[in-house]
Amino acid sequence: MNTISKRITVPHEVAFKFAVECFKAVGISVVHAEVCARGLVEADLCGVDTHGIQRLPVYIGRLQKGLINDSPNISIDLITPACARIDGDDGMGFVVAREAMARSIELTDAFGFSICGILRSTHFGMARLYIEQAVREGLIGIVMTNASPSLPPWGGRTPILGTSPLAIGVPGPTIEKHFLLDMAPSVAARGKIRKAMRAGESIPKGWALDREGNDTTDPSKALEGVVLPIGGPKGSGIAMALDLLCGVVTGAGFGGGVGDQFSMFDRPQNVGHFMITIKPDLFVDSEVFYSRMTKWVNTIQNVKKANGVEKIYLPGEIESETRAKRLEQGITYLSSDVNSLNDLARSLGTDSLKELV
Repeated sequence: MNTISKRITVPHEVAFKFAVECFKAVGISVVHAEVCARGLVEADLCGVDTHGIQRLPVYIGRLQKGLINDSPNISIDLITPACARIDGDDGMGFVVAREAMARSIELTDAFGFSICGILRSTHFGMARLYIEQAVREGLIGIVMTNASPSLPPWGGRTPILGTSPLAIGVPGPTIEKHFLLDMAPSVAARGKIRKAMRAGESIPKGWALDREGNDTTDPSKALEGVVLPIGGPKGSGIAMALDLLCGVVTGAGFGGGVGDQFSMFDRPQNVGHFMITIKPDLFVDSEVFYSRMTKWVNTIQNVKKANGVEKIYLPGEIESETRAKRLEQGITYLSSDVNSLNDLARSLGTDSLKELV
């Protein structure tokens, strides 16, 4: 398959304003629209293009169908002094997860740690958003979510598990050296496969199986089949653990019960999230912790490098460098995605990306 789509560069402020206006056009408050738009644009800035504004038509479509609540009544019930159960009322995942992390941070300030289980949420975008929210407050953040079925248990070909991310953030000695791990248990996100299909590109072998259980490089056949876990049974086991914690434990959907935002239009998603925040100086004082983190970072990044390697990166560091470049140079989108976004704008009566530049 050949690449058939050109690239268009858009300033991040333009992308943000465009997303805000789209959300406002379907009844979301200005505050919540900005939260959602910021989440999408942050993904684009970090190079996580699969979770950026190209997803707007999906979110807007589900909002218009009433499958996402544009004005959720998010309820927070304390189970113990340090643990909360949060019902997202089928609101936008960006809003629900941000509120959940804010409450977890608040509880951690009082008790040193916190655990929050969240149900009745929706796709919350890039998981890095929420560990950064914790790290900015000087806390360790652990964030998980389950997702719609796209990945089989190892050895199977039926999608039961999700490409559910696990994110862990630990404050570093400097802003540039925070540890920001955000990973899925799949070889590749389904969003990358969709992007390859829109661009007219093939995907690498080993990413996915078709519906018959055969390895495929055709993204359309891959989307009809399943994505594969990293490390075989190890990735499958991680996906299972995330589904247990985010689904079974919280009361959210699980075992294939999370709705697919792209294809299921008869009910809300009922995504589950699981969040843990911890004060990093629980066991050693703050000065000692940051001294140890400095030593750890230096140890990791100054090992002897393999041939051809120029730098050892911390998790999240490449994304941070990409963000800095795109803040200055703009965000590059597939022209096919820009065309789809402009079609969305016309249907909503808002300005297109071209009109905002």
